[in-house]
Amino acid sequence: MLNPREGKTFPRHKAGVLASVASLTFLQIGNAVAVGLIGSIGPAGATILRIGIAALLTLPLIFLMRSSAQVPGRFILKYGLVLGLMQVTFYQAIFTIDLSLAVSIEFTVPLVLGCIRSRNKTARVSAALAVAGLFMIPAYNSTTAIEGMLYAVATGLLLSAYIHVGTSMPADSHPVLTLSRGLWVALPVSVAAFAVAPHHAVPLTAELGLHAFIVSVLTLLAPFALELFAMKRLRGLVFALIAALDPALASAVGAVALHQSLDLRQVTGIVLLTICAGVAVYAESSTSPEKVRAQ
Repeated sequence: MLNPREGKTFPRHKAGVLASVASLTFLQIGNAVAVGLIGSIGPAGATILRIGIAALLTLPLIFLMRSSAQVPGRFILKYGLVLGLMQVTFYQAIFTIDLSLAVSIEFTVPLVLGCIRSRNKTARVSAALAVAGLFMIPAYNSTTAIEGMLYAVATGLLLSAYIHVGTSMPADSHPVLTLSRGLWVALPVSVAAFAVAPHHAVPLTAELGLHAFIVSVLTLLAPFALELFAMKRLRGLVFALIAALDPALASAVGAVALHQSLDLRQVTGIVLLTICAGVAVYAESSTSPEKVRAQ
């Protein structure tokens, strides 16, 4: 006899997968828009400004949504801390190495850690091939700084922690309310982290404010709210596998929006990554939670 809960598993996975893909799309479009902002005020100013604007925009929700399920304070603290540190280390990474390489390293770390824990052979093999595809995407013709790579690895470890925290979020929590509270933890974390870093003077103009507002919505509010929605419906490895498509999407957006050309190796890497990550997501999603716990 069919368990009613099993019938809901696929729709929940499907909604989570669609939300994850939408989140990545918003994020990479936002990153393309953010290039000019970072060039104007530097990575420290851009990070603090986008987190600050997002926190202010969502502040009313904390008061208007009091009737929504409350997330424990310790969860908000962990979520905000990881979110803030992840923003800091990522911008430090792209300060010294190419964006494509930084993103590839960042998303490889949780993918590899997830594969180690997986018991599904098809998922493990496909994910390993997806990792190979990841490293076919970056441009290696520029000087690679060890410092930047270490920051990228740190971002990947923080992303793994972020996925763990997000996927353990209470099922009845509200994604936008959780994000709002987490941003107010992330903001002082980013300010403190960048306090001793070199920074540009910020010219407070209407044009800069509008630019920062758009970047904040596209790179924080929309993608991270969608991620929280998705992580309530997906297991950690499934989410990590979908997130691993981010470098491919970043390259595609860069080619279209920023006119960054792709060579045959990079196109091959994108195709390999996309196909193998898709197969791994399907294989891991097909593994029932009961079977995972039994193993």
